[in-house]
Amino acid sequence: MQKNVANIWSAIPGWIKIAAASVGVLLIVAFFIVGWLVSSRALKVTPQTITYDQTILAINGNTYTIRGGTYSITGIVGGIRPDGTMIGIFSAPSNVNNTANTSTRTLMGTASPELRVGDKISLQGNIWTSDPEKALGLAFQNVSYASPLGNMGAWLIPGSSTTKWVIGVHGIGADKTEMLRFVKPAHDAGDTMLVINYRNDVNNPPSPDNYTHLGDTEWQDVEAAVHYAQTQGATDIRLYGDSLGGSLVQNYLQRSKTDRSLISRVILDSPALDWNEVLRRQLQKGGYPSFIYYPGTILLRLRAGINVQNLSTQPDEVSKKTLIIHSSDDPTVPQDASKRLAGARPDLVTLVDFKKGGHLRSWNNDPARYEQLIIDFLSQ
Repeated sequence: MQKNVANIWSAIPGWIKIAAASVGVLLIVAFFIVGWLVSSRALKVTPQTITYDQTILAINGNTYTIRGGTYSITGIVGGIRPDGTMIGIFSAPSNVNNTANTSTRTLMGTASPELRVGDKISLQGNIWTSDPEKALGLAFQNVSYASPLGNMGAWLIPGSSTTKWVIGVHGIGADKTEMLRFVKPAHDAGDTMLVINYRNDVNNPPSPDNYTHLGDTEWQDVEAAVHYAQTQGATDIRLYGDSLGGSLVQNYLQRSKTDRSLISRVILDSPALDWNEVLRRQLQKGGYPSFIYYPGTILLRLRAGINVQNLSTQPDEVSKKTLIIHSSDDPTVPQDASKRLAGARPDLVTLVDFKKGGHLRSWNNDPARYEQLIIDFLSQ
């Protein structure tokens, strides 16, 4: 048999052998180039930026007709001027015109200085860009906690209880202000809240390789924040993770070797629980063919040691009472993994679907309902 194969191979013209070898080399090179580009997109630390792409077209009292890229963003939103100052909170859109890319919104309060026709603004789901006192009237302290990479910044917002703490963990590229929408219900439940920065956040220690690791190493900062809360008197700790923050929280619970018995409850909003699905969704949104996911994940492992399968949460790994708020229309993080966990672990996991909450905008679509869910869950 081997002799026959050798005879066949020797009979193949040399130019065909060279061509086949060249094609093989080109395919390998293409595989690594594609993998490098895809993995670079996933690993790059990219702080969220604000785009001032909305234009005020008309003003009628406190009602504004606005045109721009996010004209139809659902729910209430925060308005920001190009100089970074906040205008105020705008209502959900009405009179949406998908042809003209316009809608009308009512400003809840008075803009100071006043807005004028032609002004450029940005509409943000994050609502506030300041701090707990300016946004919510809540006293707070700027503190730091010691992580494996150095001191990380955090807000400490005292509650009526000094022993029940909520630790808030924001999403990728964001900062602590992303959590401001969720501070009030935790405070109303009586909990002290610690809203943390973690590695690669602006003005905080970076990862040694300057990559985001999608939770594969960042969970250690959650562990450090838990330790800080314990040293400050916390005896009942609840974890609150948004988007990538959900991955950090779950990976801490699954991989930490320290005592996690003080963790009583977990809240996850639009959490990244299955990175296979998240990365595929990002490629789909970018208009890329789905097959390039494979070289991308292989290069993630080769360049940064990230195994996306190990980052994903399986039903048998859930160990804490968990509330997941995740809207079915989330364009960034598919809801499927949240549904699987809730379906497989009804004893521990409750999934609430706001239907039209997009990504991290369930609160924006119904603040009263959202906040009551958090208060009830924390008060059980």
